[in-house]
Amino acid sequence: MNTFNLKETTALLHSYGFKCDTEMVSHWISEGNIKSTENGGAYEVLEEEVYRFIEAYRLEGTAFEEGIDDQTMIGRLLEEITDLKKQIVKLQEEKAELEDQLGIMPF
Repeated sequence: MNTFNLKETTALLHSYGFKCDTEMVSHWISEGNIKSTENGGAYEVLEEEVYRFIEAYRLEGTAFEEGIDDQTMIGRLLEEITDLKKQIVKLQEEKAELEDQLGIMPF
């Protein structure tokens, strides 16, 4: 079970594509978004907590966000379904147009 200090936590987040500095990571820690323990005035963050934060951050705004109620989850899923149906229609139109350009008759 690895523990990281503030700089190491920031470096790990950078390796996952987060654009943040130690001040921002410190803010996330103080807000409780990244759980840590304080040891002699310095933060110690468990590796699992960094990964938990990354996963929670990735799911934020989706139907699978931590802590949302069922109503919100259903609303977000319905919105996603609507968007996917629009994409299907657009792709079907694009496919038909390309088939016309190639002279392919539909079945």
